[in-house]
Amino acid sequence: MVRKLGNKRYSADISLGKDPLTGERRRRQRIFSSKKEAEMYEEEQREMYRLNRVVGERKLKFPVIVKLYLEHCKLHGKPSYYANQRYLINKHIIGYFENSDFIAITTRDIKNYQQKLIDTGLVNKSINNVMITLKNIFNKAIEEMVIPSNPCDGVKNLKINNKQMSFWTPDQFKEFISLIDEDDFLFKVFYTFAYLTGMRCGEMLALNWNDIDRYKREINVHKSLNYLNGEVVITEPKTKNSIRRVSVNKKLIDLLDLWREKQIDMFYNLNIRHHDEIHIFQYREKPPTKDIFSRRIRTICNKGELKPIRLHDLRHSHVALLIDQREDHVTIKERLGHASIKTTIDVYGHLFPNKQQETADKFDTLF
Repeated sequence: MVRKLGNKRYSADISLGKDPLTGERRRRQRIFSSKKEAEMYEEEQREMYRLNRVVGERKLKFPVIVKLYLEHCKLHGKPSYYANQRYLINKHIIGYFENSDFIAITTRDIKNYQQKLIDTGLVNKSINNVMITLKNIFNKAIEEMVIPSNPCDGVKNLKINNKQMSFWTPDQFKEFISLIDEDDFLFKVFYTFAYLTGMRCGEMLALNWNDIDRYKREINVHKSLNYLNGEVVITEPKTKNSIRRVSVNKKLIDLLDLWREKQIDMFYNLNIRHHDEIHIFQYREKPPTKDIFSRRIRTICNKGELKPIRLHDLRHSHVALLIDQREDHVTIKERLGHASIKTTIDVYGHLFPNKQQETADKFDTLF
């Protein structure tokens, strides 16, 4: 609505309805020196509204945007990702930004927040994870037409000093297996399986007996197992490329068959019906957690003089084994389920032997 105020001035008072979330009236008011300018502004604002381009009209509070962001994570992400994001926001973000004014936040404010995280002693990798989530929240605010740009865009990630990769040689792994008691046969099978397949722990825990193709000696990897609030959650693997078939050797198949016989007897004593959809590494009513196999590594190593490694380092050990056997990058990529050959080279390239001298020596034959 345009109306004359006197002194050759005109007011443009535009109502754009109510915000569906806050219930507040969307309203724009401006003063112009001519009626034509006021009418042009009114038409421009109504057109922008029709095109859903009005930014800054929605006065949504930070907790509301967080709620919308988490709803998006729950709808489109894995349950474990949603739980991780909720935990991270509650622990590091919500308390700092809860009463903030979205429009007023600048890149300098975000850098100050990053510095506060540094001052708490949080490691750089964790700080970067927090900043990624914060940036996603601000992107949600842009999507909801609350802010025009993301103040996190000008904030760089902190440098991460990667620790030297740990892995066991075949002799070290044999020593580790020799330290496992016969009563702990499941652990012997689990760690051997991890070392000879390079599969992720969640992928292994999700395996059922019907995921083994004994004729082709292949493992069908198409799911991952995690625990969320004490309940088993089965999801797709880490990436689409993680859905794969992993070839295994005959001795590993024989070892699995021997474990299956022991598992059948164990289930019989527990009065649990055994069938092909039972998880391979299950030894009671519910499948085990990752922590059980992770903690046991150190316990076993303490029986000898072997330096313990992380459970995930068995995956690295598998790659080191493949490289030692002169397998190529593509084969390793396919076994690990990497999204691209670049990932394989970036992570494990330093383990491959340096062939520069071998290449240079060939030049002697040219003259």
